[in-house]
Amino acid sequence: MSYYPDLYQSLAYTGGLAATTGALVAQAVSSDPAVGAGSFLLGGAGLIAAVSAFTKDFWQDRQKQREHELARLKIRAKNDQADAALAAVLAWIRAAHQADAGLPPAPDVGPIPDHRNDE
Repeated sequence: MSYYPDLYQSLAYTGGLAATTGALVAQAVSSDPAVGAGSFLLGGAGLIAAVSAFTKDFWQDRQKQREHELARLKIRAKNDQADAALAAVLAWIRAAHQADAGLPPAPDVGPIPDHRNDE
């Protein structure tokens, strides 16, 4: 397990909190409106950095969940295509056997499952 992500996340927390604290102190000490506006922007940037560091793990987990769901849907689509192809081939074999009784009968593979409603 790597400690680098934890280190970077801790640095982001510390940097965000330091920027927000510095902005609050600068705004409280100064009477110049330009300093107040600049410290407000700096504090906002620090706050955004801290919040994004807090929510980074959540968004990474959501991205992994989306990738897993996409892979599952691709597998399901391939299964559905294979089932449809098998059903079409069996129907063709049955129709050919009905047209010419000399041909071998279609194999009995049982019902073809419908995976579209599986969870």
